[in-house]
Amino acid sequence: MVKNTRKALHTGTYKSINNPEPVLVKEDKAGFPIKVGLPEWHVITAIEDYWRIDDEWWRSKPVSRIYYDVHLDSGQQMMLYRDLVAASWYRQLY
Repeated sequence: MVKNTRKALHTGTYKSINNPEPVLVKEDKAGFPIKVGLPEWHVITAIEDYWRIDDEWWRSKPVSRIYYDVHLDSGQQMMLYRDLVAASWYRQLY
């Protein structure tokens, strides 16, 4: 049995996981992603699915995003989203 030292537990610092990473994306005229820089450019060969999320509209920084589940010419599958509030692109890991 472990002796209780009655000291406060110290968990250290928290590290967030699955944080979105900013990426460069080239779009077509309709606004759909066609290339992504990782840092070399890859062509998006297919958009498997896409959807929009609008949330927390009552806050000073609402969430408004369009997510894209895409396939690249390298064979990689990736989740991208366009932040409609900040007008920037991000890669979100699964």
